[in-house]
Amino acid sequence: MHDPSPIECLLRVCVRGLLALSILTIAACPDTPAKPAEGEGEGEGEGEGEGEGELPPPPFAISTKAELAWKRHRAVEADLMAGLSLQKGELCNELGLFPCTDFVHLTPLGGNEPFVKSQYEPLPTPTVTTPIALDRLVLSACIARVDKDIAGPAVVFTEVNFAAAVDDATSDATANVLGRRLLQRDLTEEERIALRALSVDDAGAAIETRSWAVLACYTVGTMAETLFY
Repeated sequence: MHDPSPIECLLRVCVRGLLALSILTIAACPDTPAKPAEGEGEGEGEGEGEGEGELPPPPFAISTKAELAWKRHRAVEADLMAGLSLQKGELCNELGLFPCTDFVHLTPLGGNEPFVKSQYEPLPTPTVTTPIALDRLVLSACIARVDKDIAGPAVVFTEVNFAAAVDDATSDATANVLGRRLLQRDLTEEERIALRALSVDDAGAAIETRSWAVLACYTVGTMAETLFY
């Protein structure tokens, strides 16, 4: 064997130094925490406090998709005619000639007309005038239904004596009819209380029964459920 050259000696020293440094580094590293066993600690704290302060479910169905769709002119018109047992000509008409859903309020109610108005696509969302148009449409339908029921025979306001003041029992019975006809559900207690409050003015005096019937119908017919579904 030949004597190692200076370069070989230097390489051996470097290798030994690197090995020693690696050993020291490994010894100084903290232990890696052990991975918990599968399932260990899972679910801890779950269920604590569940049920505390929860509100009872509402008396109507909740959407499973949590998505709102705009109920446009044809759907609103059809729901009003079916719910209040009216014909198309008995709804809102301008000067008795131009139907609100077909012409006057067509655009804000979500419709379009390509031939006369050159509107080839309906609006994607409601406009600032949509609530006004809906109010006018529903109010005209409610007035028509109330006046027809006063003339008789009554179809919707069967529990109302238009010659007497409205009491709570009459209000609640009518509220149930309006809710089922226009919303396909029973009204909540808070909603029934709101309709009872319409039977008196700000001074506490009883208002005309016909006016109460129109207001009750209008209130139910303009709830958010009549424009979105």
